Amino acid sequence: RLSLVEARRLVQALRPEPLDGASLPDAMARVADRWRQETGTAITFSVTGCPYSLHPEIEVNLLRLQQEGLANISKHAQALEVTVTLSYMEDQVALDIHDDGVGFDPQILSSPSDQSRGGFGLQTMQERVSQIGGQMIVESHPGQGTTLAFQIPVEVSG
Repeated sequence: RLSLVEARRLVQALRPEPLDGASLPDAMARVADRWRQETGTAITFSVTGCPYSLHPEIEVNLLRLQQEGLANISKHAQALEVTVTLSYMEDQVALDIHDDGVGFDPQILSSPSDQSRGGFGLQTMQERVSQIGGQMIVESHPGQGTTLAFQIPVEVSG
């Protein structure tokens, strides 16, 4: 019994603070608001579709992807406006993070020297989304901003 109680306590400790007692959309809205306050950058968070419960691992990873994406924007993008959209669809959930910043050439991501330019953030996000069976698409052009699109397949119990 003590082991079970300890295991539950450890699992709860791994759950990000914004998700404690909150839905994923509410937690992500709070993260966006806190980021706006810290950076002074305009941010819009929206939800499309009808929110439904996701596996806790998916929720944690989506929240972490949002946090990592916003951290990258504040470090590199010099953006004036950011939009974050969480979309609930029948068989997948999507997270899109778009900024109007300086952008970059996505081809540099395949370069082995990417890590020397600080490319670990995007690599970490790619690994994170792959672990939950999803995919990441990076769209960017120098001077035209960046969009990170994450698509995660889900099974909805009816």
